[in-house]
Amino acid sequence: MMAQKTDKAILVDTSLCTGCKACQLACKEWHNLPAMEFDKVPGTYQNPADRSFNTLTLMRFDEKYDRKTNTFEWLIRKDQCMHCSDAPCVAICSTGALYQHKEGFVAFDQESCIGCGYCAKACPFDIPRYQYDSFTGRDKMNKCNFCQDKITNGEQPACVQTCPTNALELMSWDEAVKQAYKRVEQIKDRFPNANVYGDKIMGGTHYIYVLTEKPEEYGLPTNPKTNELVEFRSGVIKPVTEVLMGAAGIGFLANFIVSSTAFNFNGKDEPEDLLKEEKKHE
Repeated sequence: MMAQKTDKAILVDTSLCTGCKACQLACKEWHNLPAMEFDKVPGTYQNPADRSFNTLTLMRFDEKYDRKTNTFEWLIRKDQCMHCSDAPCVAICSTGALYQHKEGFVAFDQESCIGCGYCAKACPFDIPRYQYDSFTGRDKMNKCNFCQDKITNGEQPACVQTCPTNALELMSWDEAVKQAYKRVEQIKDRFPNANVYGDKIMGGTHYIYVLTEKPEEYGLPTNPKTNELVEFRSGVIKPVTEVLMGAAGIGFLANFIVSSTAFNFNGKDEPEDLLKEEKKHE
């Protein structure tokens, strides 16, 4: 599946980002997610150390050393689900908890998630994070859902709405790509390695980045792709799982009907037998 020109997309211009974390906080507030214990990465402003079930958006800080000028600089990037058009997580999800929204991004119905973990194995960006239960182990998954409730009602995602420098902008996918390349040309003198990231990978992601350095400098894969095992699971195991889940449901229903019938109409529980039993005691 490829991105459509009219899809919704968020343009992320890292040259305008100050790392203020307003988007990180807005995401937590909108989704009513609790604060985490202080878990700052030593030598950086990144906090917490990684995304989690309760932290769907994280501002990542990577330090880069410039040998020519003998200086250091921060590479700051907003990290969340990339919302691929050719999304392996959607292809492999057996319950339909992950699905492609009509606006293009990867929507999520957490109530349908069974915590199988396949989406985590499929994602080339290492996005899915899980809640853990002390009795059952891994439980529900969570990820950025593009503020699907706000989008559906014609509003901007919480992160875009709160960004003070316009480093985040919501627009059509086609416009986001055009603006990204235009922006790269404008900042080339200052950032010679500036590039666009997202439009030519995974069918086109719905987060389009203007990066000031090469993707690998930000910890991003240059050629993200899923593995053959995941393709096998989505092509073979997922359909089989869906059939088995359906068969199991029918089996449970049939067993319930048979059990109920047997309980109500077996032996002495039948109406005629009950009448005979009553006459014996008269």
